[in-house]
Amino acid sequence: MCSIYERGLIPSACELFGIDSIDWILQEDNDPKHRSKICKKWKEENEVTVLPWPSMSPDQNPIENVWQLLKIKISKKKINTTRILKAQLAREWNQLSEDLAKNLVNSMERRVTALIKAGGNFTMY
Repeated sequence: MCSIYERGLIPSACELFGIDSIDWILQEDNDPKHRSKICKKWKEENEVTVLPWPSMSPDQNPIENVWQLLKIKISKKKINTTRILKAQLAREWNQLSEDLAKNLVNSMERRVTALIKAGGNFTMY
């Protein structure tokens, strides 16, 4: 898991925010891999700030909307092997728009507001 941080997260953060920038916060779900001792230690050593996140909050995690969109797109394809599934997923992933990502990020304030109004229960997201 930490290799994903090293090969993906850090280079992406440097590209997006500047090589020496510490002005960003990582949002992760509560997958046990993210909370493992080795990953926690790696994030501390690399000064990665992690946003505190409710343990049962899939409706607050924008990536869940992306997974749902991919499921819908893939369900319309004829797929009969794992190789074809992986290829189709990669193709669909690469076709996701920057606008989709921006809209999901921009929805966070509304998501949190809806969560507060719902008393911490599920929301429309």
